[in-house]
Amino acid sequence: MSFWDRGRMPESEAADMERIGARSISGLLTKRTLIVVAAAAAIVVLLLMLWQVAQILLLIFASMLLALFLRSFAVTISEHSALTVNASLILVVLIMVGEFVLTATLYGPEIANGFYQLSQKLPGTFDKLQNNIGQYEWAPMLLDTLARAGRALTNPQQLAQIAGIFSTAFGALGSTLIVIVLGLYFAVEPKTYIDGVTRLFPQERRARVYEAFDRIGHALRWWLLSRLVSMFAVGVLTVIGLVMLGMPLAFILGLVVAILDFVPHVGPIIATIPAVMVGLAEGGSTVLYVLVLYVVIQGLESYLITPYIQKQMISIAPAWLLAAQLVLGAGFGILGFLLAPPLAVVVMVLVQMLYVRDVLGEKMELP
Repeated sequence: MSFWDRGRMPESEAADMERIGARSISGLLTKRTLIVVAAAAAIVVLLLMLWQVAQILLLIFASMLLALFLRSFAVTISEHSALTVNASLILVVLIMVGEFVLTATLYGPEIANGFYQLSQKLPGTFDKLQNNIGQYEWAPMLLDTLARAGRALTNPQQLAQIAGIFSTAFGALGSTLIVIVLGLYFAVEPKTYIDGVTRLFPQERRARVYEAFDRIGHALRWWLLSRLVSMFAVGVLTVIGLVMLGMPLAFILGLVVAILDFVPHVGPIIATIPAVMVGLAEGGSTVLYVLVLYVVIQGLESYLITPYIQKQMISIAPAWLLAAQLVLGAGFGILGFLLAPPLAVVVMVLVQMLYVRDVLGEKMELP
């Protein structure tokens, strides 16, 4: 009905039509509002569910990293031998298990004894430091910080928390076994799981999903390589330097540095604490030499070793990487803190592919 026709209608009928139209518009708006509210509620529920199972998702991601590590070595062996990839994978697993058993048999007691001596040495070092610098104004704050660090390194309960990298409701041992088993499954048949995820996307988007998996795998492979090379190089240089300085427990301190170097930026700083405290126990200028040694080694690692490998991998700004470590560490504990760097690599690749290149249309070289 046109506007002119409505104008000739009785006022009561025109008012009824306006009320009907208003109710229709109101009903439409109400329906749209309900849809928006329902969608927002669904998103919130999904995020809450993901938050509840975040530890399990992090364990799955850790198993994917293990699978990528094993698969990379297997593919390399297969390319340079007559073995198939799966046969090479079995060989890699057997070599790693054999090395672990051999190391535990030959050096296990010495390593355990070294850590025990370190745990016994640190409290005495703190008492000596307290007596030497207790008269200074800035001493209480420093002593309180070192006391907390010392308790964390010597208290069995704190050690359990620090060592509980895979701490979930299942316990550290059960979680570690889950990571190993899932990692082996992912390493044997990675294409099966990639195909399963890809089928969740429309047909026209599956090529991009496959490309995303390929780019993520490539970037994570180089990230793992950079960490392994850095850990080995830093550990060896630390042991050599500490032996030259005549420091006790050089191998144990070098092992601590190598393990903690897996976490960029923060790990090496934490590794300096036990070395400095052992150096204080030695007296004289030993602690100064230890600090100089650690600064030089970390400088070589930061400005020579890692940048050389980063030519082949995705480069993440240190500030972004540290922010990711702080956020995930605060939200998910030590497991989130340790897995923050590889997760940052995954997010960076996806942002570059799916947003910068696809949405913004900017041309850029992907890792």
